[in-house]
Amino acid sequence: MKLRHYLLGQNVSVLIVTIVITACFSLLFGSLSLRAQNIPNSHWQADKIVLLKSNQIIYNDTTLSEFNIEELQMNLKMGISETELAGSRYRVHTEAFRLGAEDYLMIQMTPSYDLSLFYRQLILFVIAVFLITFVISCIVAQQMNEKRIIRPVVRLKEETDRLAAGNLDTQIADEGYGEVNELTQAVESLRLRLKESIASQEHYDENRKFLMSSISHDLKTPVTAVRGYIEGVLDGVADTQEKQKNYLSKAAEKTVLITNMIDDLLLYSKLDLNQIPFDYERVDIAKYLADFVEDCKMVFLQEEKQILFFNDLAGTVFVRLDPKRFRRVVQNIADNAKKHIPKGEGKVEVSLRQTHSSVIIEFSDNGEGISKEDLPHIFERFYRADSARKIEGSSGLGLAIAKQMVTEMDGRIWAVSELGQGSRIMISMKKIPIMEEKAENEKNLNHRG
Repeated sequence: MKLRHYLLGQNVSVLIVTIVITACFSLLFGSLSLRAQNIPNSHWQADKIVLLKSNQIIYNDTTLSEFNIEELQMNLKMGISETELAGSRYRVHTEAFRLGAEDYLMIQMTPSYDLSLFYRQLILFVIAVFLITFVISCIVAQQMNEKRIIRPVVRLKEETDRLAAGNLDTQIADEGYGEVNELTQAVESLRLRLKESIASQEHYDENRKFLMSSISHDLKTPVTAVRGYIEGVLDGVADTQEKQKNYLSKAAEKTVLITNMIDDLLLYSKLDLNQIPFDYERVDIAKYLADFVEDCKMVFLQEEKQILFFNDLAGTVFVRLDPKRFRRVVQNIADNAKKHIPKGEGKVEVSLRQTHSSVIIEFSDNGEGISKEDLPHIFERFYRADSARKIEGSSGLGLAIAKQMVTEMDGRIWAVSELGQGSRIMISMKKIPIMEEKAENEKNLNHRG
């Protein structure tokens, strides 16, 4: 509708401008033409009157002499009713009347003009000016339309041809008027979405290829081990029942590692494709972590290692997270730390503190630490430092999965470490505001009531 109103307004403007300019020039031309023909243009001249009493002039508002008056009378008797006075022509009319015993004669001279030529010239001038002005106005309007409508549409057509040819890097200018401008913006938005879609598809294809190559490489070792143990049993290498049981136990352990690696792969792929649902709850973060550490203590003790929990919060603090998914986050971080601390003296400390708006969960260990070169990459998929490569069954996806989940839950995760001085991995989660917490409590009380 904007473009329709614009074109309608433009047409009306062309017509108004043409009429106004034509009227102005016509008035000027008429004034000059009247002056050239000695025709007054301000007002018509008044009639001139001569009054005679018994052939004696008693009133004369003209420059006529008695001789001229006699001549006028003779002309009238001869049927000549026009005369010329001071360069102007007049029609002459007489009227006789009697007052008392006296005879009176009134001679009336009315100005006479020939306007036929003036009107012909004026009409021709008006038509000429109207046509010229109209053509010029149309040319100006056309130039405006070309700038605001035609050129943008032509450029848009050229750019869409490039898009159709597969060139998604071309940029469509934000130009034009009304619906034309909206069309260019819509096509540009479509181009950006199409480019993002293709980039996303390329990313997924690259990700799929990378996942396949990486997981096939990582699965090769445990699969080879399982095959070796089974062949050992079949070939009679394990010639006693005890050896056979040991070989089969080792093979079962390797299958568990394979299963875990495949689970990590599937989980990361679903996270990368946003196919994992999150069920958020209001969680007491101190109790949540205390329970987690308590569950992990036995596994750490079996490997002669420790996991400890420290709570520096002043009171109960709630955060909004998915308990099941967040359990996977802290489990991956704890398992990763457990792999890199020594037996006997190895220790992982889980501490909890708060800022004005968030809760900080810190996992610190006394392991070998991470080099400066490796530190920026530890949350990338399949990235493992050289020392981690020696850890059997490591998929290289644990910290990448943790980062994906924390980010999805509107949190932040980062690491601080130096080689030989242990590592610290921290998670920042937003606290539930007090007002929101009170509202949640009231809602629970009402529900219980």
